[in-house]
Amino acid sequence: MLFNSIEFLVFFLAVFVLFAIGGKWRWLILLGASYFFYMAWKWEYIILILASTIIDFLCGRGMANSPDDTVRKRYLYLSIISNLGILITFKYFNFFIDSIESVLEIKNNIYLNVILPVGISFYTFQTMSYSVDVYHRRIPAEKHLGYFALYVAYFPQLVAGPIERAGHILHQFKNSFQLKAENVFFGAQLILWGLFKKVVIADRLALFVDPIFNNTEHYHGASFALASFFFGIQIYCDFSGYTDMAIGLSKMFNIDLIKNFDRPYFSKSISEFWKRWHISLSRWFRDYLYIPLGGNRVLKMRWVLNIMITFVLSGLWHGANWTFIIWGALHGFYLLAERFLPQVKLPSFFKILLTFLLVQFAWIFFRANNLDEAWIIISTIFSPDFKLNLLYSEIVKTGISELNFVLSALLIASLYLKEALYKVPKPFVLKLIYLILVLFGIILFGIDNSKAFIYFQF
Repeated sequence: MLFNSIEFLVFFLAVFVLFAIGGKWRWLILLGASYFFYMAWKWEYIILILASTIIDFLCGRGMANSPDDTVRKRYLYLSIISNLGILITFKYFNFFIDSIESVLEIKNNIYLNVILPVGISFYTFQTMSYSVDVYHRRIPAEKHLGYFALYVAYFPQLVAGPIERAGHILHQFKNSFQLKAENVFFGAQLILWGLFKKVVIADRLALFVDPIFNNTEHYHGASFALASFFFGIQIYCDFSGYTDMAIGLSKMFNIDLIKNFDRPYFSKSISEFWKRWHISLSRWFRDYLYIPLGGNRVLKMRWVLNIMITFVLSGLWHGANWTFIIWGALHGFYLLAERFLPQVKLPSFFKILLTFLLVQFAWIFFRANNLDEAWIIISTIFSPDFKLNLLYSEIVKTGISELNFVLSALLIASLYLKEALYKVPKPFVLKLIYLILVLFGIILFGIDNSKAFIYFQF
């Protein structure tokens, strides 16, 4: 069983102590901790990370040692095919077989009885980006297998990102370590705030969201609309909470991870949203798929196709389900609509609100268990029989207490207030008081049965 958020924090503190006294073996301590962290979930699947590490390391060395572009390209193809082969086999094989059988109306029962390896989409994309960058000579091939293995398996961002580039992080593993008070304090702020968003906000919202999305036959339009709104906040706090913790943990190791979220629900357009949400994934698809397809430097219809391919595959990256594909396609459609529909001048508030509503609508597909249930939710939300009068009784039906429901609303309001005031200068004393309040908030209001992070499943 993979660590929950509290266990993850305790594990990190133990690793940090070892790291601080580890001397020249600090990289090995981090590597060992990373492998232990992954093996705590399912030890057999460490073989996949080792295979990906060794193949991509050797392919990188092969590309570096060969002046022949044909040979270098073969190494690149070997890396890409190996990584995609692992990803498709373990994540998409059953989905593709099921889809083909549904279309052809046959039933051969050719399925793989495997558990989806946690974080597989993250580390395969990370290693593929390394091979592509080495091939294009953007970065030199890494000569030290240990450092490269740490790049692939680095535990703070192994299972839920951000998706790092080798050119940004590899050299940081080799830097000398100095224990700096400012790094510890900054890291502690991010860790506690990320933990707060996860165990206080996201897990509390799940108390309302999960019963409704998992029992669609028992609820009506108003409940679905509110649950969809709550899920949008839940997934943001859950995912960005993990990212904050990963960045904070790394900062204490003197390692800077890239920013993965930038107040996405303040975006004024869908294109801006994707510059603020899961930034590392957006940039990955831009640099390694969208631009190689031709980007926007092609004929209009080809550009439309490039956008849709990018977003459909982005949806598929999230999961082997048609709901994720529709979710990705919707965002592609939103972007095309932004480009081709007449632009209406609106105040910033209404632009933010419109973007938020479009994103929230798409989240219904992301959270729904299947397309049939997504259609039930959407049709009842937009039905004349909205049944607002049943909202209170259905809130009670979920099992969430009135206190937790009211607290959820207050926490959402406080989240928006904090992000709206992010530019306001804060003296050290105020930061310290804020840190203490967040810590007590976690202790007093954290959900005891904290769940694994949502993006661990991707």
